[in-house]
Amino acid sequence: MMKKMYQRMGAVGTAAVLTAALTVPAFAAESSNGIAVQLNGENVAFTDAAPVVNQGRTFLPFRAVFEAMGVQVSNEGNTITAVRGDKTLQMTIGSTTATVTEGGKTSTITMDVAPYVDSATWRTYVPVRFAAEAFGCNVGWDADDQTVLIVDMDKLFGDATFTKMDNYISYLYKQQEGKNQATNGTVSLAAGVNKALIGSEEDLNLKMNGTVTGISSTTASQMAVELDLSDLAPLLAGDPAALGEEGLAQLKDSLAKTQLEVRMDVNTGKLYFYAPMLEAVQGGSGWYSLDLNALMKQSGLDFTQLVTMSAQNFSLEDTLRTALSVLPLDDKDVDYTVLSTLADTYVQLFGDSAFTQNGDTYTATYTQNVDGVDMTYTTVLTAQGEDIVSMQMNMDMAANAEGMNMNMGFKVYADSTKSTMDMNLDVSGLVTVTFNMDLGYQATDKAPETGLPEGVTATPLDGMVPTAASTNEVASPAR
Repeated sequence: MMKKMYQRMGAVGTAAVLTAALTVPAFAAESSNGIAVQLNGENVAFTDAAPVVNQGRTFLPFRAVFEAMGVQVSNEGNTITAVRGDKTLQMTIGSTTATVTEGGKTSTITMDVAPYVDSATWRTYVPVRFAAEAFGCNVGWDADDQTVLIVDMDKLFGDATFTKMDNYISYLYKQQEGKNQATNGTVSLAAGVNKALIGSEEDLNLKMNGTVTGISSTTASQMAVELDLSDLAPLLAGDPAALGEEGLAQLKDSLAKTQLEVRMDVNTGKLYFYAPMLEAVQGGSGWYSLDLNALMKQSGLDFTQLVTMSAQNFSLEDTLRTALSVLPLDDKDVDYTVLSTLADTYVQLFGDSAFTQNGDTYTATYTQNVDGVDMTYTTVLTAQGEDIVSMQMNMDMAANAEGMNMNMGFKVYADSTKSTMDMNLDVSGLVTVTFNMDLGYQATDKAPETGLPEGVTATPLDGMVPTAASTNEVASPAR
């Protein structure tokens, strides 16, 4: 139950896309081996030419797959032309060069393999991944059912629009554009575990408090957090009695001012973070580095361009589509249902049609029951003139399973001067968690520090972080 729920909620984090993996050279057709193709949850029918596998890669008859995607196709001589909307794709039989024209701009793509004509059927074949991804589709492979999975990401949201949310994000960007902004605030976390659950004579109660300070611009950020984690000392000590009162006191003192710092420069793609707690474990300076440009390029993206475009020409639909793209496609029975359910949830939360207006306030309320989990979402936008200037989002969740009750409340508010986050969780009184964050923003003449402190060497983490390409890429014919 919980796994399915998290599948539907998990896409709200992170933003990345599947890598555009190309096919390998192959010209002699092998058996189709019963390969099936599913587009948007429906099987694609191949009447006079079936998918074929060449050297471990799947090729499809180009007319069948493109027409199933709503693409107009033509084949004149050796030139294959596919058109949908303002996008035109052209490929040439026997050539590894393809062109894509969109918005009046033409780009050239070099493929690993050329389209070819099968001598037995005289049908033109194209590599499935290239053909589908050229029109914004995601491609996956269900190994158990020998099925190529294609999802047309452009159609997931149907005719939904998100102009109110786009207005809000653009307003926040305009308030900071060309300015530096100082951040100051507090965070707190309290957790309790009933003694009956841990077999102890006393309940376990932990409190953690901290401060947040930082400076940011539209292209750079420096954020520092100082946390009082002294309540964790007895847990980290393992055996407090063996450590002794003096040793425990020293451990508490060392945890009382735990520091974390993050520095990022969008123009260079460099991210540095400071975690002195790790210094004692792994050595080094406590500073670590990550090249976000290099990381994103492995997934076919340009980090700097992506962030700049997102800030200046923000589109919530594009952002949500990117978030959904990170979900792997490997199960023909559930994957499209999960994606379409998530897309519908986003439309109900943020789509223009979901909001009702009362004066300067727009409210969207969405309730759903997923496998016995009741969830209610409320999104409230506030307008001033033509601008949406603030957003509040509430989520309430209740679940009952095997005699256990779980209730969770989550509330987020943000405008150009402050943001707050409040969360509470109660599992049958056995486990309780409360989290609060309160941040304020104001203009400052100071600029963020984006490089390493003088004389410091950072430990690179680039090889330790998996990319969307590495986590979603599988050895399959659908490549």
